[in-house]
Amino acid sequence: MNRASACRVLGIGLLGLVSGLHVTWAQTAPIPVPEKQLVPGLTYGKSDELTMPKCILFSCSPEEILADGEQWSKLGISAFFLESGAREWSSDIWGVDKKPWTIGASDETFQKTLKANELCKRIGSETFLKISFDHMFEWFNDAEWRQIENNFHQFAIFARDSGCTGMAVDIEYVGDQYRFEWEEYKYDGYTRQDLIKKVHDRMTRVMQAMYDEFPNMIFLTFPESSLNLSGVIHTAWIEEAARRNAPGGVHLCTEGSYRSPNINYMFGRAWVVNDVFHRLLSNKAKKYWEAKCSIAEGIWPFGFDYQQVHDPGMTYDEYRQGFAGALMASSRYMWVYSHNSREQLIGRGKAEHMNDEDLAKYRNVMTVREMVTTPKYVAVAKDLRKLRMRDYSPELGVTPAVRTMGPNDTPSIGLAPADSAVTKERERWWKFALDYYEGKPVDMRGLFETQTHWMLIGPFPSDDRFSGHFAVYPPEQKLDLAGEYDGVNGKVRWTEFRQEVPGAFVNLAKVFTPTEHVTAYALCYVTSPREQKVQVRVGTNDAGKVWFGGKLIFEHPGESSAYLDDRIIPATLPNGTTPILIKVSNRLAKWCFVFRLTDMDGNPLKDVTYSVSPR
Repeated sequence: MNRASACRVLGIGLLGLVSGLHVTWAQTAPIPVPEKQLVPGLTYGKSDELTMPKCILFSCSPEEILADGEQWSKLGISAFFLESGAREWSSDIWGVDKKPWTIGASDETFQKTLKANELCKRIGSETFLKISFDHMFEWFNDAEWRQIENNFHQFAIFARDSGCTGMAVDIEYVGDQYRFEWEEYKYDGYTRQDLIKKVHDRMTRVMQAMYDEFPNMIFLTFPESSLNLSGVIHTAWIEEAARRNAPGGVHLCTEGSYRSPNINYMFGRAWVVNDVFHRLLSNKAKKYWEAKCSIAEGIWPFGFDYQQVHDPGMTYDEYRQGFAGALMASSRYMWVYSHNSREQLIGRGKAEHMNDEDLAKYRNVMTVREMVTTPKYVAVAKDLRKLRMRDYSPELGVTPAVRTMGPNDTPSIGLAPADSAVTKERERWWKFALDYYEGKPVDMRGLFETQTHWMLIGPFPSDDRFSGHFAVYPPEQKLDLAGEYDGVNGKVRWTEFRQEVPGAFVNLAKVFTPTEHVTAYALCYVTSPREQKVQVRVGTNDAGKVWFGGKLIFEHPGESSAYLDDRIIPATLPNGTTPILIKVSNRLAKWCFVFRLTDMDGNPLKDVTYSVSPR
């Protein structure tokens, strides 16, 4: 998933988890998201105990800096991600001016960048030459990587000689390639461990190329890593910086903080990033991380997701708290993402503004740069900035947690309420995630005993508004395994499905065609020798319903990613055989679900049996 595709999951998408919720039956209202809810009763102002980080604007061309740099400086912007035409890793930075034979001082792009940097020095601003990963890599293509390394040598020379403060590398746009399950990875003649080693080696050489030319650079990178090849990339860069004891440090810029006004979650995101690197880095690199690196939280004040509208994404009070949280968690830099908001931030484009909010109030947040002065948060921020590990959950009420997203059993690291079910087996989940990161085989189905043997029927129609979720199709009127009904492709019947691969999720997209704007049902039976209290644990992508013994116990009516144990519903499993019916309606892309029964402590039930017939 990339920045232009929709609001992030991070990915290190992967973030902001709401877990362990006990959902009442037939729930139809959206579940409140704590990270979107303000912490009340805070005081704001200046703090003598916390230095003010520089605020970076994402992103500007040399021409834009020359035109508006002084105005941005007055608004509180003191650094820029610099777009000098070399958009991504395959670019010839000396050929951007259409004259690749001009290199150095005679290059027109270089001359413009030099002028922009001279202006920035006069106004006390910094610049970071930004390069993106826009095209997929061929990790095992030596010839391609000789060219890539040379390109990064040239990027660093250009940045150094034009007066940039450092480099910034955005690794996001090839996110699909970071998944070990990416369809293009055939694992023909190589293993996951071989792939991990190759990526680590390639990215170490990329960092070496930049440091060889620009040893004093300050290096920024984003977005935050997940436990896949993106984590391998960032770890390789920090390890190389530590090996050289590079003076500028490596600074990780977060995107999961874009629309998270709750200060507990803003601080929690910094904790998540720190937790991940403390688990992935060598001891030497951890010391370097604590000594010379930092976390730079990002915020997106305007624009509505990625639609082409110009509307505040947060209320003034939400923006004020989110911005304050970013300032406090970020010791050296924080940053502002300006998609669909550049003109509004600088005070232009008022005619395109789409509601009655006072834009001057929003700009004032960026200019005044208040922090939360409530003593508890000042104390936590001081600790967070040191990048040392401790448990912040007593103060924040949240904790880093590993979760697994379907359909490919992909681990993601986010935040969960400190007292939620997902945190009770925290280290067990971390072990799974780290094994996955290291390329080791993991049997998620066996580890968590999810149910992957079902009777399935579909697809039935749905649409962008999830009409299929609200429609009452025959399977939810009467359970008849011999039934035949009208579906998207004509007549549909119940068919038996048994998961062959050791995955926890049922991937409906591998069973049915078409896979978008559709609905399907899954049915199984559980037999218990006694009545017992249980937890029904379910996750659906997208909309879902669960009937337990004919009673609707869970409903989510909109888009959703499927996570293992995403929703936890207490129920009573009676003596005898109980039908379990799940309905999953998909809008676009992934279509899957995950289901398991546990006791009230989250342990898989040992005295029940599952079947696909009522017996």
